[in-house]
Amino acid sequence: MSRTEEAASAVQRALLACIGPGAAEQIALAQTRLAWQEVVTAAGLEREGLSSRLVTVRAGIAQVQASEPILAQELGLRAKALTAAANERMKDRPGATIVLTGITVSVARSGGGRSL
Repeated sequence: MSRTEEAASAVQRALLACIGPGAAEQIALAQTRLAWQEVVTAAGLEREGLSSRLVTVRAGIAQVQASEPILAQELGLRAKALTAAANERMKDRPGATIVLTGITVSVARSGGGRSL
């Protein structure tokens, strides 16, 4: 085990001790969200008011919200490549235990829930 792995393991144990049994899941989700942001930024998909965020992951499927329909369409078209890139970014990161198998994309609702 390398020094980096030992340090990461120590940090993870400390967090688990402080936060409790749900900490591992929260750490994994945080690592997945970070990888998602890195990937969409690197792909040039975060610009000019366009943004997305990974909301949660269920059974390997990332649930992503896009700020605009055009971005949701682009994310859907690039889903396979974005999923692979996010998994690659998470390799060897402490606590990154989630493996993405795909994404679903929705458009974030704006307007505070008003209806017509």
